Amino acid sequence: HERLEFKSSVRHLGESVVAMAMTRGGTILVGVGDGRRVPGCRADQEALDRVAMLSDELQVDLELERLTVGGAVVLAITVPAVAPRVVTTPDGRLLRRVGGTNRPLRGDAVLRFLRGRVAAGEPLTGGGAG
Repeated sequence: HERLEFKSSVRHLGESVVAMAMTRGGTILVGVGDGRRVPGCRADQEALDRVAMLSDELQVDLELERLTVGGAVVLAITVPAVAPRVVTTPDGRLLRRVGGTNRPLRGDAVLRFLRGRVAAGEPLTGGGAG
């Protein structure tokens, strides 16, 4: 789903946060595995610090909520859309959410994307790790 992502841990959230922020926002449920199993996740200080550091690094205001699902802890991370800003991954990639996947914008697609943002009437501002 374009606005929903399942992750088993907080280790690899960056691409999903960037892609969702650059599309329409969404929610990442951490502690939900393959086949929508809910093993849960450790909601310890290390996990919370990872989310806070990612939020700071990308300059995206992530909201974090701790849920209990069938006795397992799940972290719900809400990612806002950041239009008209541009946010990239730490290595400079611009990603968009297409269906349930994170897709890089390449070549002319970057220009079309940026022109579309400018045509929406708001000047672009920088931000994120790029």
